[in-house]
Amino acid sequence: MKKTLKIGVFAAVISVGFMLPLLFSGCYSDTMDTLSNYTIQIPLNFTPKWRDRQAPDTSIDYTNLNNYKEYQDNKNKIKSSRLHQFAYWIDSIQVGQGDPLPEQVEFEFVRYWLFYYEGGVSKKYLLGEFKNVKVKDYYRIPHIIPVPDEVAVLAENITKKNPPDFYTIAEYGKITSGGSGRFPYIDSRFDLVIQLKVGF
Repeated sequence: MKKTLKIGVFAAVISVGFMLPLLFSGCYSDTMDTLSNYTIQIPLNFTPKWRDRQAPDTSIDYTNLNNYKEYQDNKNKIKSSRLHQFAYWIDSIQVGQGDPLPEQVEFEFVRYWLFYYEGGVSKKYLLGEFKNVKVKDYYRIPHIIPVPDEVAVLAENITKKNPPDFYTIAEYGKITSGGSGRFPYIDSRFDLVIQLKVGF
């Protein structure tokens, strides 16, 4: 018999609660900087779905900023851009027979990488790392960290690319709680916020 933690209604409440400080109104927030410049915060939402995976392992997501209306509406007015912060949590997880209960599972780490091509050369940078990830602590509870400064400024390169696209790589470390390390599924959430300073 497999053991499952199912998504609850309050997961949506937590998600909304996390986004409210970022999205003061509507789908993104505008902060007046000067009479002619203002800052837009655009949340980029990822919902990686692992299916029958063995930890350690990785997954990859693709993003094209042209798919976001806020970016499309302002891309010709961008003066500067930064990657701001991101949050990670686990929405649902299932373990196999004989493995520890889901709430007892612990990963050595969960890392997120930024990956893109520039001038035909691949670039890979560490966005952030969560260490000793205990499912009970990350289950529907967003953990928010800032993007390192040396990576945050790479948004300048991305927004100037054509197309303005990039990949995010999720890397799960080994299981430190015992068991097979095989998961029928893990549904997680990763929200990355990009800031655009735009002007007329």
